[in-house]
Amino acid sequence: MMRPTNPDHDHDPDHDHDHDTDTVDHMATSDAPPPARPRRRVLVGLGLGLILVIASAFGVSRSRSNGDEVTTAADAEVIAPDALASTIVPPAATLDGLIEQLQTRLDVVPEDDVAWATLALAYVQQARATADPSYYDRSNGALDRSFQANSDDNYLAYAGRSALASARHEFVDAKTFAEQGLAINAFSSILYGALSDAEVQLGNYDAAIHAAQQMLDLSPDPTSFARASYLWELRGRVDTATELMEQALVDSATPGDKAFALSHLGELEFNAGNPAAALDHYNEARQLSPDDAPALAGKARAEAALGQVETALDHYRELVEVAPEPSYLAEYGELLESLGRIAEAEEQYALFETVQTLFEANGVQPDAAPTLFTANHGEPEQALLDAEAGIASRPFLAMYDAYAWALHVNGRHAKALVAINEANRLGYRSALFSYHSGMIKLALGDTDGARDDLTLALAINPHFNPLAAPIAVETLAELT
Repeated sequence: MMRPTNPDHDHDPDHDHDHDTDTVDHMATSDAPPPARPRRRVLVGLGLGLILVIASAFGVSRSRSNGDEVTTAADAEVIAPDALASTIVPPAATLDGLIEQLQTRLDVVPEDDVAWATLALAYVQQARATADPSYYDRSNGALDRSFQANSDDNYLAYAGRSALASARHEFVDAKTFAEQGLAINAFSSILYGALSDAEVQLGNYDAAIHAAQQMLDLSPDPTSFARASYLWELRGRVDTATELMEQALVDSATPGDKAFALSHLGELEFNAGNPAAALDHYNEARQLSPDDAPALAGKARAEAALGQVETALDHYRELVEVAPEPSYLAEYGELLESLGRIAEAEEQYALFETVQTLFEANGVQPDAAPTLFTANHGEPEQALLDAEAGIASRPFLAMYDAYAWALHVNGRHAKALVAINEANRLGYRSALFSYHSGMIKLALGDTDGARDDLTLALAINPHFNPLAAPIAVETLAELT
């Protein structure tokens, strides 16, 4: 593994680290000197907590039910202060406040390309926070205005284009935009983070590692540690992933930063079958950031696993009222279904369909989570169509898992086995992946392989899904 090698980066020199900043598989850096850094206004002044919120637009949201994707903050190249540097008002403390402040700034200085690019990023994150995809069109409009104001060296607007494309699951475009931005500013850690995200989703894992290492070299800070953590997690190195996320927590300077890191530490604990430890992290994150939707979702999930079912249902109800994101609606519905509360579950499933349709109408391409939902809820042929489209545009591990399951529910078990082996090829420790593998092998008559995989699924996390985990237990009992 590799340490940061380029001392000429934009973060505070006092934030340099003596600790080990190794990331993944000895990430390599180029020996060629980078081109001269473009001269732009100095980026100073805003707390990293808000930047984590905005910059997470460069990540892709992690699906708690299927290990689909990660939400990572993109990097510590502080965008928002550039837009606000000439104002005398204090920086905003919330996403809503930042949006309002940027809009006020643009009323006064309508040709501020950096403010428009920052507003575009904030709109992408607002879409995630509110599950309102109409913000994507607003983001696109803001980016158009940014490029109109500056079409020469506007690397921040390319970062915004990449963020928006990733949010819509258009990862080829996300990669292209990130590369176009880097052609302007080869020192932009935020663009290297965007590029790494796109490469991961395109299945270009070595390229993702290289881009993430460039980001780490430029800004060895909580956000780059978070991305490095995910790259280790994908390779099954949960201990290393946890250490890196703990380092992100230690280095975090604001409550928002700390809540971000704690939520992901909770995620790692839950996925490893430790719901009590996960709940502690989620509770701490909620104390620091009471409106944090991922922390509330994790809290509900952990409570259900610990048998605190009514409390979990209360928190799921609260969650979908403030953030009716499709994966949260599916989780809530599946917990209700597992309790025999079918009518209530169907209400959540209907909302899932409505919200998913709304997302698709706003340009968001189907991904692994809705594909699995469709496969599990009576539409196998549609699930396979969605999975085939997903694999064509986004051959990521989780998409291969969804493709495998869609093939399986359509009776195409041999091809499903090939796909699930592709999903597992990096060593990612996913109870859901192992469950799918076991059920596919069982359909092919490989009882030994099925027994091994189902045993592994329950060993990794016996609470991985309220509907599938009991099936794994029952099936394993029949095989032993």
